[in-house]
Amino acid sequence: MVRSRPAIINSYQYGFRVPLVIVSPYAIPGCVSHVTHDFSSILKFTETVFDLPSLGFGDVNADDLTDCFNFGQKPMTFHTIKAPLDANYFLNDKSPQPDSDEY
Repeated sequence: MVRSRPAIINSYQYGFRVPLVIVSPYAIPGCVSHVTHDFSSILKFTETVFDLPSLGFGDVNADDLTDCFNFGQKPMTFHTIKAPLDANYFLNDKSPQPDSDEY
């Protein structure tokens, strides 16, 4: 298997790949994007949707994530997923919190 090297843009090199899960009523069901996105892609998406100017360096060359959405589709219905613990458990948790170095 041949793996491509991360792209180098303006002397900034992409590192390891980081997953992004898009939760939206307009997300394309089951979509796996093969476009190289950037952390700035979320900012670029906001700029594109609301017709805003660029804020600077990172978002200029970033993709805008629109390949993951279909704004022409009927919005998908939200479905609650049953969890073993409800929100009250976490809101009322009085157990001591570990130091952040323990995570």
